[in-house]
Amino acid sequence: MKKLAVISVFLLGSLWSAQAASPALDKVLPLLQKRQRTAAENQQVLSLFRTASDPEIIFATGASLVKNPPAKVQEPALFSILMRPESALKQTFAAVIITAMGSVHTELSPILEQALISQDPALRAYAAAAYAIINPQTTAYTPEIVRLYIFDPALAARAMNVLTGKEKSPLSILKKTTTSSDEQIRAATATWLGDLHTQQAAKELLKMAKKESAPSVQAIIATGLAAQRDYTLPLVTKGLQNKPASAYATTCALALGFMPGYATDALRQNLTSTKTNARINAARAAAYMAGVLSNPDAFAYSSDRTFDIYLLKGLIAPLKALALSGSAEEKTYAENAMRQIEKLME
Repeated sequence: MKKLAVISVFLLGSLWSAQAASPALDKVLPLLQKRQRTAAENQQVLSLFRTASDPEIIFATGASLVKNPPAKVQEPALFSILMRPESALKQTFAAVIITAMGSVHTELSPILEQALISQDPALRAYAAAAYAIINPQTTAYTPEIVRLYIFDPALAARAMNVLTGKEKSPLSILKKTTTSSDEQIRAATATWLGDLHTQQAAKELLKMAKKESAPSVQAIIATGLAAQRDYTLPLVTKGLQNKPASAYATTCALALGFMPGYATDALRQNLTSTKTNARINAARAAAYMAGVLSNPDAFAYSSDRTFDIYLLKGLIAPLKALALSGSAEEKTYAENAMRQIEKLME
């Protein structure tokens, strides 16, 4: 699912950044980003990986080949890279690609261990997943495997399955990483929890929402809560009663903004609440909802954008009343929400 720009995950320290891509990388990105490639196209990517000297190209082609592994017949070509020590980055990705192809070679462990102390968090994450698949008795690198979820969900899930057993949920590990000191790991945890669609996962997201203050992580938590609205809508709505400056109120307002249509009645009720916090936060949520519906990716959050805009227009009257009779702070938020809705209607 596409995400709005405001919740784009950040690749801290990663060598592969589309915004900062070199001209050479720009040329091959369309091929690398294809979800499915022909055998000939995959061979082309493998050739790029084997001959590249630019770290950006090595990282990008390597990561792409992890997602779309080459044919088994290419394994010797990848092993030949391991024999050439001129690029530790290329050796690491060759080991990860071989593992992604389905093979388990314990002799790759030393190469992966070296990458596990890299300064690049993305590289550590790839290495940790491959290392776990080869050495399932070692659980020290599970936070790095969780980090990998924002780069390569399939490999992260495979590694987690090896560690926890295919019949078990990763929830027990994700519970631990919700409080990681690493912002990117918390972001990956929230992303993974949001994709589980279970009541237990929703509960953990709500716990995160009460403490998380990093805007990028708050936004990911909010989309996860919105995606699991059957479990979260009443509690998220109740969260509007918290102080507007609190992390929880911010995340709850944003989560309701990501529920076009479904949360409109809740916002209307809170705009006329006797509680000041609820009125302010409901106005914030209405502005967020207008922003979601005005975005090109609105279809990811709304099954009927036209109808949801119609429902949102119904909030203009209580917002006007709040702007006229509310405090200065309430007026500010109410007027901003009305402006956002009016822009949507232009």
